[in-house]
Amino acid sequence: MKYFPIYFRLQLRRAGRLLPRMLAVTLLLAVLTALAALLPSKLRQDDEAAAEPVCIGLVGDLEETYIAEALDLLESMDSSRFSIRFVRLHPSEAAFTLRSGRVDGYAVIPEGFAEAMMIGEHRPITYVSAGGGADLGAQIIRELAETISTLVLETENAIYGAQNYASDKLPDVNPYRAGDRLVVRYALRIIDRERLFRLETIDDGDTLSLPGYYLCGLSLLFLMLWAVSCTPLFAGRSRELGRLLQAEGLGGAGQVLAEYLSYVLLMLCGLLAAGIPVGLLIGRFGLHIPELENGGLSRFAVGALPTALMICALQFLLFELAEGTVGGVLLQFLNAAAQGYLAGCFYPASFFPEGLRRFGAMLPAGVGMARLRALLLHESGGAGAVWLWLLLTLLAAVLLRSRRNRS
Repeated sequence: MKYFPIYFRLQLRRAGRLLPRMLAVTLLLAVLTALAALLPSKLRQDDEAAAEPVCIGLVGDLEETYIAEALDLLESMDSSRFSIRFVRLHPSEAAFTLRSGRVDGYAVIPEGFAEAMMIGEHRPITYVSAGGGADLGAQIIRELAETISTLVLETENAIYGAQNYASDKLPDVNPYRAGDRLVVRYALRIIDRERLFRLETIDDGDTLSLPGYYLCGLSLLFLMLWAVSCTPLFAGRSRELGRLLQAEGLGGAGQVLAEYLSYVLLMLCGLLAAGIPVGLLIGRFGLHIPELENGGLSRFAVGALPTALMICALQFLLFELAEGTVGGVLLQFLNAAAQGYLAGCFYPASFFPEGLRRFGAMLPAGVGMARLRALLLHESGGAGAVWLWLLLTLLAAVLLRSRRNRS
Protein backbone atom coordinates (compact mmCIF):
# COMPACT_ATOMS: atom_id res chain seq x y z
CA MET A 1 0.00 0.00 0.00
CA LYS A 2 2.99 2.36 -0.24
CA TYR A 3 1.71 3.49 -3.63
CA PHE A 4 -1.71 4.46 -2.26
CA PRO A 5 -0.79 8.07 -1.23
CA ILE A 6 0.87 8.65 -4.61
CA TYR A 7 -2.06 7.25 -6.55
CA PHE A 8 -4.54 9.19 -4.41
CA ARG A 9 -2.62 12.42 -5.04
CA LEU A 10 -2.63 11.76 -8.77
CA GLN A 11 -6.39 11.17 -8.71
CA LEU A 12 -6.88 14.46 -6.88
CA ARG A 13 -4.92 16.23 -9.63
CA ARG A 14 -7.12 14.64 -12.29
CA ALA A 15 -10.22 15.70 -10.37
CA GLY A 16 -8.84 19.22 -9.99
CA ARG A 17 -8.39 19.60 -13.75
CA LEU A 18 -12.02 18.57 -14.20
CA LEU A 19 -13.27 20.95 -11.50
CA PRO A 20 -14.13 24.02 -13.68
CA ARG A 21 -16.08 21.98 -16.21
CA MET A 22 -17.82 20.03 -13.46
CA LEU A 23 -18.83 23.20 -11.64
CA ALA A 24 -20.39 24.67 -14.78
CA VAL A 25 -22.47 21.56 -15.42
CA THR A 26 -23.36 21.29 -11.73
CA LEU A 27 -24.59 24.88 -11.57
CA LEU A 28 -26.75 24.35 -14.63
CA LEU A 29 -28.17 21.14 -13.22
CA ALA A 30 -28.78 22.79 -9.84
CA VAL A 31 -30.69 25.69 -11.40
CA LEU A 32 -32.84 23.30 -13.43
CA THR A 33 -33.53 21.22 -10.32
CA ALA A 34 -34.48 24.34 -8.35
CA LEU A 35 -36.88 25.40 -11.11
CA ALA A 36 -38.37 21.92 -11.02
CA ALA A 37 -38.76 22.30 -7.25
CA LEU A 38 -40.80 25.45 -7.80
CA LEU A 39 -43.25 23.60 -10.07
CA PRO A 40 -45.06 21.68 -7.28
CA SER A 41 -45.44 24.95 -5.36
CA LYS A 42 -46.94 26.60 -8.43
CA LEU A 43 -49.28 23.65 -8.95
CA ARG A 44 -50.37 23.88 -5.35
CA GLN A 45 -51.14 27.57 -5.76
CA ASP A 46 -53.18 26.70 -8.85
CA ASP A 47 -55.05 24.05 -6.87
CA GLU A 48 -55.82 26.58 -4.15
CA ALA A 49 -57.04 29.02 -6.77
CA ALA A 50 -59.11 26.28 -8.34
CA ALA A 51 -60.71 25.66 -4.93
CA GLU A 52 -62.59 28.96 -5.22
CA PRO A 53 -66.39 28.69 -5.57
CA VAL A 54 -67.71 27.63 -8.95
CA CYS A 55 -69.44 30.57 -10.61
CA ILE A 56 -72.81 29.92 -12.30
CA GLY A 57 -74.74 32.59 -14.16
CA LEU A 58 -78.52 32.87 -14.00
CA VAL A 59 -80.55 34.28 -16.90
CA GLY A 60 -84.30 34.93 -16.88
CA ASP A 61 -87.01 36.36 -14.68
CA LEU A 62 -85.32 36.12 -11.29
CA GLU A 63 -87.70 38.50 -9.57
CA GLU A 64 -90.46 35.94 -9.21
CA THR A 65 -91.24 35.46 -5.54
CA TYR A 66 -90.38 31.79 -5.24
CA ILE A 67 -87.21 32.05 -7.33
CA ALA A 68 -85.97 35.11 -5.44
CA GLU A 69 -86.60 33.45 -2.09
CA ALA A 70 -84.85 30.26 -3.22
CA LEU A 71 -81.77 32.21 -4.34
CA ASP A 72 -81.67 34.16 -1.07
CA LEU A 73 -81.83 30.88 0.80
CA LEU A 74 -78.99 29.35 -1.23
CA GLU A 75 -76.79 32.44 -0.86
CA SER A 76 -77.30 32.94 2.85
CA MET A 77 -78.14 29.67 4.61
CA ASP A 78 -77.26 26.68 2.44
CA SER A 79 -73.75 25.18 2.74
CA SER A 80 -73.38 25.15 -1.05
CA ARG A 81 -72.62 28.89 -0.91
CA PHE A 82 -69.03 27.95 -0.05
CA SER A 83 -68.59 25.97 -3.28
CA ILE A 84 -71.04 27.61 -5.72
CA ARG A 85 -71.60 31.28 -6.42
CA PHE A 86 -74.55 32.58 -8.45
CA VAL A 87 -74.46 35.77 -10.50
CA ARG A 88 -77.31 37.47 -12.35
CA LEU A 89 -76.74 37.92 -16.07
CA HIS A 90 -78.59 39.73 -18.80
CA PRO A 91 -79.51 37.48 -21.76
CA SER A 92 -77.38 39.60 -24.11
CA GLU A 93 -74.21 39.21 -22.05
CA ALA A 94 -74.50 35.59 -20.97
CA ALA A 95 -72.70 34.03 -23.96
CA PHE A 96 -69.86 36.58 -23.86
CA THR A 97 -69.41 36.11 -20.10
CA LEU A 98 -69.12 32.36 -20.58
CA ARG A 99 -66.59 32.66 -23.42
CA SER A 100 -64.47 35.08 -21.39
CA GLY A 101 -64.25 32.56 -18.57
CA ARG A 102 -65.89 34.71 -15.91
CA VAL A 103 -68.52 32.03 -15.31
CA ASP A 104 -68.30 28.26 -15.58
CA GLY A 105 -71.75 28.10 -17.14
CA TYR A 106 -75.15 29.73 -17.04
CA ALA A 107 -78.74 28.54 -16.61
CA VAL A 108 -81.67 30.03 -18.55
CA ILE A 109 -84.82 30.01 -16.40
CA PRO A 110 -87.94 30.17 -18.59
CA GLU A 111 -90.63 32.77 -17.98
CA GLY A 112 -93.31 31.67 -15.56
CA PHE A 113 -91.21 28.78 -14.28
CA ALA A 114 -92.36 29.05 -10.64
CA GLU A 115 -96.05 29.42 -11.49
CA ALA A 116 -95.88 26.45 -13.85
CA MET A 117 -94.25 24.35 -11.16
CA MET A 118 -97.04 25.19 -8.75
CA ILE A 119 -99.67 23.76 -11.09
CA GLY A 120 -97.61 20.70 -12.03
CA GLU A 121 -96.41 21.90 -15.43
CA HIS A 122 -92.77 21.17 -16.32
CA ARG A 123 -90.78 23.90 -18.05
CA PRO A 124 -87.17 22.72 -18.39
CA ILE A 125 -84.26 24.95 -17.41
CA THR A 126 -81.58 25.19 -20.11
CA TYR A 127 -78.00 24.99 -18.88
CA VAL A 128 -75.14 26.15 -21.11
CA SER A 129 -71.48 25.32 -20.42
CA ALA A 130 -68.22 25.63 -22.32
CA GLY A 131 -67.64 22.85 -24.82
CA GLY A 132 -65.29 20.07 -23.77
CA GLY A 133 -65.16 21.13 -20.13
CA ALA A 134 -63.33 18.40 -18.21
CA ASP A 135 -62.00 20.31 -15.21
CA LEU A 136 -63.21 19.99 -11.64
CA GLY A 137 -65.63 22.91 -11.96
CA ALA A 138 -67.36 21.40 -14.99
CA GLN A 139 -67.67 18.04 -13.24
CA ILE A 140 -69.19 19.65 -10.15
CA ILE A 141 -71.71 21.60 -12.23
CA ARG A 142 -72.69 18.53 -14.24
CA GLU A 143 -73.25 16.48 -11.11
CA LEU A 144 -75.11 19.38 -9.50
CA ALA A 145 -77.45 19.75 -12.48
CA GLU A 146 -78.27 16.04 -12.46
CA THR A 147 -78.89 16.08 -8.70
CA ILE A 148 -81.15 19.14 -8.81
CA SER A 149 -83.11 17.74 -11.75
CA THR A 150 -83.76 14.48 -9.92
CA LEU A 151 -84.56 16.28 -6.68
CA VAL A 152 -87.08 18.66 -8.26
CA LEU A 153 -88.83 15.93 -10.22
CA GLU A 154 -89.14 13.53 -7.28
CA THR A 155 -90.23 16.35 -4.95
CA GLU A 156 -92.99 17.37 -7.34
CA ASN A 157 -94.13 13.77 -7.68
CA ALA A 158 -94.25 13.37 -3.90
CA ILE A 159 -96.10 16.63 -3.27
CA TYR A 160 -98.72 16.18 -5.97
CA GLY A 161 -99.10 12.54 -5.05
CA ALA A 162 -99.72 13.51 -1.43
CA GLN A 163 -102.26 16.14 -2.47
CA ASN A 164 -104.11 13.69 -4.68
CA TYR A 165 -104.15 11.12 -1.91
CA ALA A 166 -105.46 13.68 0.58
CA SER A 167 -108.21 14.74 -1.84
CA ASP A 168 -109.34 11.16 -2.43
CA LYS A 169 -108.83 9.50 0.95
CA LEU A 170 -108.76 12.27 3.59
CA PRO A 171 -111.79 14.53 3.17
CA ASP A 172 -111.07 16.38 6.43
CA VAL A 173 -107.55 17.44 5.30
CA ASN A 174 -106.91 20.46 3.11
CA PRO A 175 -104.69 19.01 0.33
CA TYR A 176 -103.08 22.37 -0.51
CA ARG A 177 -102.07 23.07 3.09
CA ALA A 178 -100.74 19.51 3.33
CA GLY A 179 -98.73 20.09 0.16
CA ASP A 180 -97.32 23.35 1.57
CA ARG A 181 -96.30 21.62 4.80
CA LEU A 182 -94.64 18.86 2.77
CA VAL A 183 -92.73 21.47 0.78
CA VAL A 184 -91.45 22.99 4.02
CA ARG A 185 -90.39 19.57 5.32
CA TYR A 186 -88.52 18.82 2.09
CA ALA A 187 -86.78 22.21 2.22
CA LEU A 188 -85.70 21.70 5.83
CA ARG A 189 -84.35 18.25 5.00
CA ILE A 190 -82.30 19.64 2.12
CA ILE A 191 -80.91 22.53 4.16
CA ASP A 192 -80.07 20.22 7.06
CA ARG A 193 -78.49 17.52 4.87
CA GLU A 194 -75.04 18.04 6.45
CA ARG A 195 -76.28 16.18 9.51
CA LEU A 196 -76.41 13.03 7.38
CA PHE A 197 -72.63 12.69 7.37
CA ARG A 198 -69.55 13.62 9.36
CA LEU A 199 -66.23 14.79 7.98
CA GLU A 200 -63.15 13.52 9.78
CA THR A 201 -59.60 14.39 8.77
CA ILE A 202 -57.05 11.80 9.89
CA ASP A 203 -53.46 12.91 10.35
CA ASP A 204 -50.93 10.52 11.82
CA GLY A 205 -48.35 13.30 12.27
CA ASP A 206 -45.87 11.36 10.14
CA THR A 207 -46.26 13.04 6.77
CA LEU A 208 -44.23 15.62 4.89
CA SER A 209 -45.53 18.80 3.39
CA LEU A 210 -45.55 19.02 -0.39
CA PRO A 211 -42.42 21.28 -0.55
CA GLY A 212 -40.65 19.02 1.94
CA TYR A 213 -41.45 15.90 -0.05
CA TYR A 214 -40.14 17.34 -3.30
CA LEU A 215 -37.07 18.68 -1.51
CA CYS A 216 -36.18 15.06 -0.73
CA GLY A 217 -37.11 13.75 -4.17
CA LEU A 218 -35.37 16.41 -6.23
CA SER A 219 -32.28 16.43 -4.00
CA LEU A 220 -31.92 12.70 -4.54
CA LEU A 221 -32.53 13.07 -8.26
CA PHE A 222 -29.91 15.80 -8.45
CA LEU A 223 -27.36 13.55 -6.76
CA MET A 224 -28.05 10.71 -9.18
CA LEU A 225 -27.81 12.94 -12.24
CA TRP A 226 -24.74 14.79 -11.01
CA ALA A 227 -22.45 11.90 -12.04
CA VAL A 228 -22.91 12.88 -15.70
CA SER A 229 -20.74 15.94 -15.13
CA CYS A 230 -17.89 13.66 -13.99
CA THR A 231 -17.96 11.37 -16.99
CA PRO A 232 -14.52 12.56 -18.30
CA LEU A 233 -12.97 11.58 -14.98
CA PHE A 234 -13.90 7.93 -15.51
CA ALA A 235 -13.87 7.81 -19.29
CA GLY A 236 -10.16 8.62 -19.34
CA ARG A 237 -9.11 5.79 -17.04
CA SER A 238 -6.66 3.24 -18.27
CA ARG A 239 -7.49 -0.40 -17.60
CA GLU A 240 -3.85 -1.32 -18.14
CA LEU A 241 -2.80 1.06 -15.37
CA GLY A 242 -4.89 -0.92 -12.92
CA ARG A 243 -3.07 -4.12 -13.86
CA LEU A 244 0.33 -2.44 -13.46
CA LEU A 245 -0.63 -1.12 -10.04
CA GLN A 246 -1.87 -4.57 -9.11
CA ALA A 247 1.51 -5.99 -10.10
CA GLU A 248 3.28 -3.34 -8.00
CA GLY A 249 1.26 -4.17 -4.90
CA LEU A 250 -1.67 -1.71 -5.04
CA GLY A 251 -4.65 -4.04 -5.33
CA GLY A 252 -8.21 -3.42 -6.33
CA ALA A 253 -9.26 -2.21 -2.88
CA GLY A 254 -6.58 0.49 -2.78
CA GLN A 255 -7.31 1.63 -6.33
CA VAL A 256 -11.04 1.85 -5.73
CA LEU A 257 -10.59 3.66 -2.43
CA ALA A 258 -8.24 6.27 -3.91
CA GLU A 259 -10.51 6.93 -6.89
CA TYR A 260 -13.65 6.95 -4.79
CA LEU A 261 -12.26 9.41 -2.23
CA SER A 262 -11.19 11.81 -4.94
CA TYR A 263 -14.64 11.46 -6.50
CA VAL A 264 -16.29 12.24 -3.15
CA LEU A 265 -14.18 15.37 -2.67
CA LEU A 266 -15.15 16.50 -6.15
CA MET A 267 -18.78 15.89 -5.28
CA LEU A 268 -18.51 17.97 -2.10
CA CYS A 269 -17.09 20.87 -4.08
CA GLY A 270 -19.97 20.59 -6.52
CA LEU A 271 -22.57 20.50 -3.76
CA LEU A 272 -21.08 23.56 -2.07
CA ALA A 273 -21.06 25.46 -5.35
CA ALA A 274 -24.61 24.38 -6.21
CA GLY A 275 -26.10 25.18 -2.82
CA ILE A 276 -25.58 28.94 -3.10
CA PRO A 277 -27.52 29.66 -6.33
CA VAL A 278 -30.22 27.14 -5.45
CA GLY A 279 -30.76 28.80 -2.08
CA LEU A 280 -30.91 32.24 -3.70
CA LEU A 281 -33.33 31.04 -6.37
CA ILE A 282 -35.65 29.36 -3.87
CA GLY A 283 -35.50 32.43 -1.62
CA ARG A 284 -36.25 34.69 -4.58
CA PHE A 285 -39.44 32.82 -5.39
CA GLY A 286 -40.41 32.41 -1.73
CA LEU A 287 -40.60 28.63 -1.53
CA HIS A 288 -41.58 27.84 2.06
CA ILE A 289 -40.57 24.48 3.53
CA PRO A 290 -42.11 24.09 7.02
CA GLU A 291 -39.74 21.26 8.02
CA LEU A 292 -36.67 23.50 7.58
CA GLU A 293 -37.76 26.27 9.92
CA ASN A 294 -35.52 27.32 12.82
CA GLY A 295 -32.20 26.34 11.26
CA GLY A 296 -33.23 22.95 9.93
CA LEU A 297 -31.44 23.38 6.60
CA SER A 298 -27.91 22.93 8.01
CA ARG A 299 -28.98 19.87 10.01
CA PHE A 300 -30.61 18.40 6.92
CA ALA A 301 -27.50 19.00 4.80
CA VAL A 302 -25.19 17.34 7.33
CA GLY A 303 -27.55 14.44 7.89
CA ALA A 304 -27.89 13.87 4.13
CA LEU A 305 -24.12 13.42 3.70
CA PRO A 306 -24.18 9.59 4.15
CA THR A 307 -26.90 9.40 1.50
CA ALA A 308 -24.71 11.41 -0.87
CA LEU A 309 -21.77 9.07 -0.16
CA MET A 310 -24.00 6.06 -0.94
CA ILE A 311 -25.15 7.59 -4.24
CA CYS A 312 -21.51 8.34 -5.13
CA ALA A 313 -20.57 4.73 -4.44
CA LEU A 314 -23.43 3.53 -6.66
CA GLN A 315 -22.34 5.87 -9.46
CA PHE A 316 -18.78 4.70 -9.10
CA LEU A 317 -19.94 1.09 -9.50
CA LEU A 318 -21.96 1.98 -12.60
CA PHE A 319 -18.94 3.66 -14.20
CA GLU A 320 -16.94 0.56 -13.36
CA LEU A 321 -19.50 -1.59 -15.14
CA ALA A 322 -19.81 0.66 -18.20
CA GLU A 323 -17.58 0.47 -21.23
CA GLY A 324 -16.71 3.81 -22.82
CA THR A 325 -18.06 7.33 -22.38
CA VAL A 326 -21.41 6.83 -24.09
CA GLY A 327 -22.14 3.67 -22.14
CA GLY A 328 -21.34 5.39 -18.85
CA VAL A 329 -23.61 8.37 -19.55
CA LEU A 330 -26.50 6.18 -20.70
CA LEU A 331 -26.16 3.92 -17.70
CA GLN A 332 -26.22 6.87 -15.30
CA PHE A 333 -29.30 8.36 -16.96
CA LEU A 334 -31.15 5.05 -16.97
CA ASN A 335 -30.29 4.46 -13.33
CA ALA A 336 -31.48 7.94 -12.30
CA ALA A 337 -34.72 7.62 -14.26
CA ALA A 338 -35.60 4.09 -13.13
CA GLN A 339 -34.63 4.35 -9.48
CA GLY A 340 -35.93 7.92 -9.22
CA TYR A 341 -39.33 6.81 -10.47
CA LEU A 342 -39.56 3.76 -8.22
CA ALA A 343 -38.31 5.70 -5.18
CA GLY A 344 -40.95 8.40 -5.64
CA CYS A 345 -38.77 11.30 -6.79
CA PHE A 346 -41.15 12.13 -9.63
CA TYR A 347 -44.43 10.82 -8.27
CA PRO A 348 -45.34 9.73 -4.70
CA ALA A 349 -44.54 6.06 -4.27
CA SER A 350 -47.68 5.59 -2.16
CA PHE A 351 -49.73 5.55 -5.38
CA PHE A 352 -47.84 2.51 -6.70
CA PRO A 353 -48.97 -1.10 -6.22
CA GLU A 354 -47.82 -2.74 -3.00
CA GLY A 355 -45.25 -5.01 -4.67
CA LEU A 356 -43.72 -2.20 -6.72
CA ARG A 357 -43.61 0.06 -3.69
CA ARG A 358 -41.76 -2.54 -1.62
CA PHE A 359 -39.30 -3.18 -4.43
CA GLY A 360 -38.59 0.53 -4.84
CA ALA A 361 -38.06 0.95 -1.10
CA MET A 362 -35.29 -1.69 -1.14
CA LEU A 363 -33.29 0.03 -3.90
CA PRO A 364 -30.52 2.50 -3.00
CA ALA A 365 -32.68 5.42 -4.17
CA GLY A 366 -35.59 4.19 -2.06
CA VAL A 367 -33.33 3.83 0.97
CA GLY A 368 -31.94 7.32 0.37
CA MET A 369 -35.43 8.76 -0.02
CA ALA A 370 -36.52 7.19 3.26
CA ARG A 371 -33.46 8.59 5.02
CA LEU A 372 -33.99 12.13 3.73
CA ARG A 373 -37.63 11.93 4.73
CA ALA A 374 -36.64 10.79 8.23
CA LEU A 375 -34.27 13.74 8.53
CA LEU A 376 -37.03 16.23 7.78
CA LEU A 377 -39.33 14.50 10.27
CA HIS A 378 -36.56 14.53 12.94
CA GLU A 379 -36.37 10.75 13.03
CA SER A 380 -33.35 8.47 13.23
CA GLY A 381 -34.46 5.59 11.01
CA GLY A 382 -32.91 4.55 7.72
CA ALA A 383 -29.26 5.32 8.48
CA GLY A 384 -28.26 1.65 8.78
CA ALA A 385 -29.65 0.77 5.35
CA VAL A 386 -27.76 3.69 3.79
CA TRP A 387 -24.42 2.55 5.23
CA LEU A 388 -25.16 -1.04 4.21
CA TRP A 389 -25.74 -0.07 0.57
CA LEU A 390 -22.60 2.09 0.68
CA LEU A 391 -20.46 -0.84 1.80
CA LEU A 392 -22.10 -3.29 -0.63
CA THR A 393 -21.56 -1.07 -3.68
CA LEU A 394 -17.94 -0.35 -2.76
CA LEU A 395 -17.34 -4.06 -2.17
CA ALA A 396 -18.85 -4.87 -5.57
CA ALA A 397 -16.59 -2.25 -7.20
CA VAL A 398 -13.55 -3.71 -5.47
CA LEU A 399 -14.39 -7.24 -6.58
CA LEU A 400 -14.99 -6.11 -10.15
CA ARG A 401 -11.73 -4.14 -10.27
CA SER A 402 -9.76 -7.04 -8.78
CA ARG A 403 -11.22 -9.45 -11.32
CA ARG A 404 -10.28 -7.18 -14.22
CA ASN A 405 -6.77 -6.67 -12.88
CA ARG A 406 -6.19 -10.40 -12.61
CA SER A 407 -7.52 -10.98 -16.11
